[in-house]
Amino acid sequence: CILILSVHCDKLKEIHVNHLVEQTCPAGWQQFESSWYFLSTETKTWKESRDDCLERGADLVIINSDKEQKFLFDLKRGVWIGLTDSVNEGTWKWVEGTPLTTG
Repeated sequence: CILILSVHCDKLKEIHVNHLVEQTCPAGWQQFESSWYFLSTETKTWKESRDDCLERGADLVIINSDKEQKFLFDLKRGVWIGLTDSVNEGTWKWVEGTPLTTG
């Protein structure tokens, strides 16, 4: 699965009383614009992939632009994204509930 977190992992900052501690993003993450993506090497179903994402504090990717779609396509083919018609066959929605739009 591809997990998306809208954070800057290379400069995550935690405030501790009067000082800043910088943390780095774990290995295996890729940055595109202001988001970070994790590409799993394990073969899983869509549901298993989504559950794995949620356990990591993320979710399957919601594609918001042609540039993002190209970035993801260039990463690897055959990945699960956060689009499903599991609630109503043929009615596609993103995992956060918004309908698929084309244009």
